[in-house]
Amino acid sequence: MAKCLFLLGLITGLLVLLPCTIAVEMNDIFTVQSGTGDGGCDDRADVLDQWLSECIQSIDVTLLAMDRYDRDVRVRRALSTIFGLRNSGRLGGSGTRARLTFNTIRDYIEFIGNFFNQQQKDGGGNMYPSSGFWLFCDSTFLALHNPTDPASDYKGEPILDENGDPVPIRDVPEYQMRLEEDPNNEPWWSGDLTDLNGYYFTEYGGNYCYEDDLGVTAGIEPLGGDEVGQDVVSVILCPYSFENGQRPDSYQDANNLLRAGTNLADAIPKSATLLHEAFHAIHGGIFLAGDNERYDIATCLNLATTDPVSAQHNPENYVFFIAHMYHMFGVEEGNEPWSIHTQWNFDVIGTGQNRIYGAVETEHTEGLSA
Repeated sequence: MAKCLFLLGLITGLLVLLPCTIAVEMNDIFTVQSGTGDGGCDDRADVLDQWLSECIQSIDVTLLAMDRYDRDVRVRRALSTIFGLRNSGRLGGSGTRARLTFNTIRDYIEFIGNFFNQQQKDGGGNMYPSSGFWLFCDSTFLALHNPTDPASDYKGEPILDENGDPVPIRDVPEYQMRLEEDPNNEPWWSGDLTDLNGYYFTEYGGNYCYEDDLGVTAGIEPLGGDEVGQDVVSVILCPYSFENGQRPDSYQDANNLLRAGTNLADAIPKSATLLHEAFHAIHGGIFLAGDNERYDIATCLNLATTDPVSAQHNPENYVFFIAHMYHMFGVEEGNEPWSIHTQWNFDVIGTGQNRIYGAVETEHTEGLSA
């Protein structure tokens, strides 16, 4: 779903559903690229706000579900299956390994909820200001430059040597390091078509969103000098994430697909791409990325068995867990996209790479007050 590219460029080189209307909109969360071309999201605005609503709803439900850990075996089994958290019936005291692991998983989810809900700092101000998070709806805003081209800084101005002459991209030490990380890396510049000045050092760049790529998150590192730009994370949602027919358009559509034995992987809505990328955007290098990530549900479940620590740092494991909790504890909300008409539990069916996480009928669960 997401190959976390290294982006180097700003250099001086919810069990009660929220109300039907979500106060926060995507433009509150991100600096969203405008227009309908060059990575612009104007023609995706309504869908993006729906995705944001679904993410907020499902996270709030998940956090409340986790608070039922000691008294709900289904929650304990889900955490064991998806994250490798040993199900011993109760978490124990604050210093136990199980309690510490549980708290870490819950914190990772809660931080994403804080991001989507625009959590405020104790002293005032946004904990995650939108100026530090950019959103694009294609990778075509990136322009390929040659390593011998003059290098630019985070203001889009040329980097000059002591004689006032332009410095080639390949001769800026930090840029050179990124170019040499992979022999296929090339400098893709974002400042020609956007207000975000930075280089994406990668093989594909503007061609990343090709065929079935869903999305990618890149962290921008401000380096060097007395005056540097602020840290920025850019999220690219590819056209396929909106247009592919393999994922349901909403949680309501996903829930309507469920029958006894249906794989949870077949009931993950399109909004999960935004959720997945948010784990990269907020948790950065703490979480698995690139070739280290796991996406297939069988592989994610196997990871929980063989390497629980990695499972607890793999974004897609969180996507599956949040979807499980929401299908099990979400409630009907008319025709809203996030409405859950039938509640389902899930359990492992099969072995090894043939394992699925199949739906199991469950009794209706009453909503709880936050």
